[in-house]
Amino acid sequence: MEALLTPAPLLRPEMPPLVVNCLQVGMGQLKVGVRTDQLEAVLGSCVGIAFVWQKGGRCGLAHCLLPEAPEALAVLPESLVSARYVSHAVPALLRLMGAREADYPDIEVVLAGGATMLDARSSRLQVGQRNTDAAHKYLSRCGLNVSHCQLGGRHGRTMRIDCAAQRVVVRNIRQTD
Repeated sequence: MEALLTPAPLLRPEMPPLVVNCLQVGMGQLKVGVRTDQLEAVLGSCVGIAFVWQKGGRCGLAHCLLPEAPEALAVLPESLVSARYVSHAVPALLRLMGAREADYPDIEVVLAGGATMLDARSSRLQVGQRNTDAAHKYLSRCGLNVSHCQLGGRHGRTMRIDCAAQRVVVRNIRQTD
């Protein structure tokens, strides 16, 4: 058995343990995390929109319930921060992260969710597909490119952003019969 030998640090004080702050992002919510934060959402037909902005040192996660706001609510006041609708979530999350248009090329985007959780024969009930279509539409309008997608299917997913590692992990939730 080999032992790995490393030189002892010179008079270096003990480092405090890293405390991870796990923030659950519920339906219609969006949150921004830094350093030791982890952002997590459980998604079915909802779509999760993850932003990883390395240069800005921030990550954001929107848990979107519906594709587009009704016409009466189409314009979201800047003071209102909501992810109920994809159409509101994309600009609101960018604002909350403090990103300006010049920063958009530096933001990595990951999409997950959009599953068909209800009867797939009714187009009215295909909220997951409509959510994913809206996500692509509003991200494209902002000039944001999606680097990775795990969308559709008939099962839920978890989406977690590790802000320290600046990494997004999406896992399938499989039903057991």
